[in-house]
Amino acid sequence: MNSTARFSYCAMCAGAFVLAATGIGVFALGKAPMTHWVLMAHVAAAPVFALGLAAVALTWSGPGRSGSGGAGRMGWAATVLLWVILVCGLVVILSGVVPMTPLLGTGGQRMLYLTHRYAGIVLAAAILLHLPLRRRG
Repeated sequence: MNSTARFSYCAMCAGAFVLAATGIGVFALGKAPMTHWVLMAHVAAAPVFALGLAAVALTWSGPGRSGSGGAGRMGWAATVLLWVILVCGLVVILSGVVPMTPLLGTGGQRMLYLTHRYAGIVLAAAILLHLPLRRRG
């Protein structure tokens, strides 16, 4: 992996760590909803995660592409987890941004909130599982 790919992965992981700590951590401690500085940290980390995720999608897509010999370079488990990270990351981003628009009513916003929560949990688990599987290059 080149330094751009490493940096993008580190940015994504750093953003995801803050997002998980503020989102999942608050929920797990029974203090939901987020307020004050916790909410501010969550919102501030979101662009770091989103930009890191986009950069990971661009820089890691070659080794993570199945059918191109990429699975052999990265390993099949790491490849699957990378795609879970990318898909769940997109779902988390969209389910966090769409409720800021007047497109959906209360029921739709509740559905997006739950989608955001559970996709975030799956995303955090996928990143934790992917960390030891990625190969240093």
